[in-house]
Amino acid sequence: MKKKKLLLLLLAGMACGCVPRPGLQPRAGAGFRSLSIKFQFQDEATRQNGRVLWRFDENCAKFLFFSPLNQVEMELAVCAENAVLVNHGKKTFWSGDFSRLLDRIWGISLTHADLKSLLAGDGSEPAGFAAKGIEVSMERAAAGGALESVRLRRGAVDLSMRILKDEFHAGKIVPVDYAGRYRPLSLEDMLADD
Repeated sequence: MKKKKLLLLLLAGMACGCVPRPGLQPRAGAGFRSLSIKFQFQDEATRQNGRVLWRFDENCAKFLFFSPLNQVEMELAVCAENAVLVNHGKKTFWSGDFSRLLDRIWGISLTHADLKSLLAGDGSEPAGFAAKGIEVSMERAAAGGALESVRLRRGAVDLSMRILKDEFHAGKIVPVDYAGRYRPLSLEDMLADD
């Protein structure tokens, strides 16, 4: 009797492994996109490498800048074109225009909408780049044609961004108010400790 039960359990276990898994449908409700990006920046005086995790939905975005030891150094929250740069370790923040921040950090003035269109949209160059003196080159994967990297040049400035991972997740990006908990700083003071 025990042998029959054991044989039936063994057959049932084998049958369970042979049943194909059902295909999953897209998630219902709110969702956000997550891009893991490795960047390299170079101009006449500076050279930077790093990794950024960029999460965004229709309304807001959050950028997490990682150190070489894979720890979050700074966080950048963006709603429309309003940016809040946060240093959690020092409990400080800066609030202002997104394009002003990128112009100060990398010497390339891009709006959040332009960056989103360039890296996460259809991969076409946003209008007005040539008028700003920005050259754009893009590389796509051979199979499927997904965007792999973007290189922006403006004078001596050279910024390369390579997309390591592109995923969709359930949920939404929620803005946080740091004014009550953190100390405000000017952009220059915020970036002085880099």
